[in-house]
Amino acid sequence: MDRIVAALNEAFAGVPHTMFCVKDTDGQYLAINQAFADRAGCRPNQILGRTARDVFPADLVDAYEAQDAALLTTGEPIRHELEMILRPDGSRGWYVTSKTLLRDEQGEITGIVVVSDDLRRGADAAQHHQGLQSAIDLIRREFAEPLKVADIAAAAALSPAQLERAMRRALGVSPKQLLIRTRIDEAARRLDDTDATLATIAGACGFYDQSSFTRQFQRAVGITPGAYRARQQRR
Repeated sequence: MDRIVAALNEAFAGVPHTMFCVKDTDGQYLAINQAFADRAGCRPNQILGRTARDVFPADLVDAYEAQDAALLTTGEPIRHELEMILRPDGSRGWYVTSKTLLRDEQGEITGIVVVSDDLRRGADAAQHHQGLQSAIDLIRREFAEPLKVADIAAAAALSPAQLERAMRRALGVSPKQLLIRTRIDEAARRLDDTDATLATIAGACGFYDQSSFTRQFQRAVGITPGAYRARQQRR
């Protein structure tokens, strides 16, 4: 296993926009790359042997741990899951994460391998696809409006099916997923920075009602908007 971890660590050592780590089944980090350390605000050797809860905000860790528990229970790899992670400047952003189990020669589970790509990097890489960039710009600009996939596709001068394929190829997510995550990202910012009610934030961020907002926020972040705000206020 040590050779496998060392090889993976070497492979991801110089990739600045991709976070990589290997954890044991208790969540302790066995290997990380520099991009991971940059986002944790620590040197690599300060993170090894620690867990996510030791180095990241608790509200983010709840979602990470729920993913790990599901992976360990089902054994099914997690592919292209959107999750919120810290960026090197301390801001929060969306990453596309994949997780898979690490097994020894006997097939016993020994850990979890995690790779997370910065979604903003993916958007930047799509600049030469003018239609796709137009769709992304529309989502960022008008996420609070009742956008439909057909509206986003029209902005890209693509059919809905073409947009779906292009966005999944470039970003690893569907137009609907990107729209929802953009709304949640803005909602999280407002929960942090304003005293607006949950209902007000839900309406301002494009959610149909507070119930829909709560359900989708909890699915993405791991806790309800109210619990998220309470934790942020205690920090």
